[in-house]
Amino acid sequence: MKKMILLLMAGLMVAPAAQAQEKSQPRVYSLVVDRFLNGTEKNNAHIHNNDDDQLPYGGDFQGIESKLDYIKDMGFNVIHISPIFKHEQNDYLGYKVTSYDKIDDVYGGDQHFKELIKKIHEKKMKIVVDMPVVATNDFTAVKTPVMNDIQKEYYGDTKIIDLKNAANQQKYKAKMAAFVKDYQVDGLSMYTLQDGIDADKVMPDLPMNMAILNKDMTAENFDYVQKEETTLKLANGFKKTDQPLPDSFDKNELLAADNFFMPRFTKYAADENMFPGTRIKLLLSYLLSQKQPMSMTYGTEIAMNGGKMPEMHQLLDFRTEKEVTDYLKATSGVFDKYREMFEGKMQVLMNKAGHQVIHYDTGKVDFIYNLNNTDKATKVELGTDVVPKGKMLSGLLIGDSIHEKEGKFELITNREEAELYAIIDDRGLNIGYIIASIGVVVAFTLFIILAARKSKRNR
Repeated sequence: MKKMILLLMAGLMVAPAAQAQEKSQPRVYSLVVDRFLNGTEKNNAHIHNNDDDQLPYGGDFQGIESKLDYIKDMGFNVIHISPIFKHEQNDYLGYKVTSYDKIDDVYGGDQHFKELIKKIHEKKMKIVVDMPVVATNDFTAVKTPVMNDIQKEYYGDTKIIDLKNAANQQKYKAKMAAFVKDYQVDGLSMYTLQDGIDADKVMPDLPMNMAILNKDMTAENFDYVQKEETTLKLANGFKKTDQPLPDSFDKNELLAADNFFMPRFTKYAADENMFPGTRIKLLLSYLLSQKQPMSMTYGTEIAMNGGKMPEMHQLLDFRTEKEVTDYLKATSGVFDKYREMFEGKMQVLMNKAGHQVIHYDTGKVDFIYNLNNTDKATKVELGTDVVPKGKMLSGLLIGDSIHEKEGKFELITNREEAELYAIIDDRGLNIGYIIASIGVVVAFTLFIILAARKSKRNR
């Protein structure tokens, strides 16, 4: 009851000071089409999978369409999907493309893809499609592509397009432009397998062109870039408590803790004998607190594990515990409501072995994010140089209310916990609200007592 009262008080006190903003940075839900959901058996004629994880399962556009609310309710506004072009029959991941000119019927074909895009846009979401770089007969191959170990095992001797070759660039860009024109997708992405790929030379001009890079690689003119170095810092920073956390990122970085060709984040936590649910919630809370766009690979919400293919691309089970999905829904909703916190200056006040405190100076209502990714409860004291006199901290995630004590504001956080505070006028205790809440409890108690007595008399 105490927590409920605090949450309600926080909402009542902050609402006049901070209004919801429509503008939001991309929050990407990245999924493998074949492994998400099989919406219909009609396009599974050639799938004969006797529980062999190396073979396709039959996931399709209809399956994605049926779960759009599921994705949106977790706070994601962009759906990023694996390649959908005609590809080798036994390739469940879809990168071993055989034609860039046809949508594969195994996913539902041309018409169902258009229907999926329409439904995504109707829900005010966007769609980004990952582009293969396999050299079909239209292209010449690069001699030495740059791959990580998982990619090397997956691709084998499959030829990769040389996207530094001018003729290849022209052909590839033309095919991508035709694809975008036909389907009106919102963006394209690419696991770049060469260093220094230039989006301007290989992709049409879109607001959401993304590059996913291996270690020590660069890319040019992409709107967003996911760097393996940063991805590993995040995965290792949240795999257990008391780990160093990054405190700054490049402006256009896409933040994530894994991708289609990296071990699952859950594996990092499981290898440390940590409870994955808590690890995932803290990671996602932190990603939501950043100005940069963030991405989560499908199945993270159910702690999908795996260090290599195919176990890292399991079939999604929607019947599992909702711990993370409920947390994401609530937490992303709070960050959505107070979007203005990202419009001003963001400063890391403290960053020590898993404990990070961030100050958001908007010029209107300021905010404090306190992440305690340590193995014990912590206390941080903020002075009036951060929280002015006459102000208080109103918790938006857990419901803490912190008032000034002798010129200090004490932020006390339990282990493995995060809180977001709004700095608002100190209104003291809302006595009227507390009295009303107590009155409700007393009235309900009296009702139970009277009902029990009446039932006893009737017997």
